[in-house]
Formats: sequence, C-alpha cells, structure tokens
Amino acid sequence: MNNELLKDKATLLRNAIKGEEEGHDFYDLLAKRAANREAKKRLENLRDDEGRHKAILTNLFHKHVGPDLGALPVKGAGPLAQVFEKGKLKIFKSEIEYINMGIEAELATIKFYKAGMDIVGDKDFANILHQLAEEENGHYEILMAEREALSGNYYWF
Repeated sequence: MNNELLKDKATLLRNAIKGEEEGHDFYDLLAKRAANREAKKRLENLRDDEGRHKAILTNLFHKHVGPDLGALPVKGAGPLAQVFEKGKLKIFKSEIEYINMGIEAELATIKFYKAGMDIVGDKDFANILHQLAEEENGHYEILMAEREALSGNYYWF
C-alpha cells in the first residue's frame, strides 16, 4: 500500500471518501444493469452502504481536520477507478469479472482502513475505521457468495 495515502488524517480521509464514492458509483451502475431482482437489491444495498460510509468519513473529516474538505484525489485508495471510462463502466466479458473487481476493491479497502487505524493516534477515530473495515468485510463476503452463485448458473445481467 502507498504510505503517502496515510501520511496524515486529512489525506487518509480524502482518499477514503473518494474510494467510497467510487464504490457507490460502481455498485449503482451494476445495480442498474442487473436483471435479477435479488442481485439488483443486494447491489443497491452495497451502493447505499458506500454512500453511508462516505457520510461517516466526511463527518470524521469535519471533526478531526476542519470544515473545508477541499478537493478529493482523482482516484481513491482502492482499485475501482480503473473500471470507469468517461463516467461509465468498462465492458467486461463476464459478470464474474465485475464481481472479482468488487472483491478486489473490498479487500483493498479493508487493508486501507486497518492501516489507517494504526496511524491515526485517536481511539474513537480508529474504532470508526475498524467498524468500516468490518462492514467492508461483510461486502467481501456477499460478493464471494455471489461469485459462488454465479458459478452455479445464476445470472445477474
């Protein structure tokens, strides 16, 4: 992981907020493409969680850094920026590729939040990052289950 992303609370939070925005957009675009109602609902729930995480992180920024969030980085802490092209999802060959990208993103986010816990120097702040890491782990488990379901002839799109 790039330690530059964790150099201070402001940088950590800006990168985390951008990552949650990317997660929100990723799951939103996938939900809009999903034909299966159950998969669509799960994707919408993941999207909504990412939006809630962004709000939590924004509040943390205001509490621990200041009122002006400033510009967010071009890319967040996770790998999701690479799946967007001019505001749209790149076309992958299979649903599994989208799932795998989500899994990779959730794992990267968990790692990022855990690394952040070690550097913030504030127990309450670290506890919030821990809670977010746990929720992202839940997302990872959902996506792993979806991948397994897809292996059994279950189609999202």
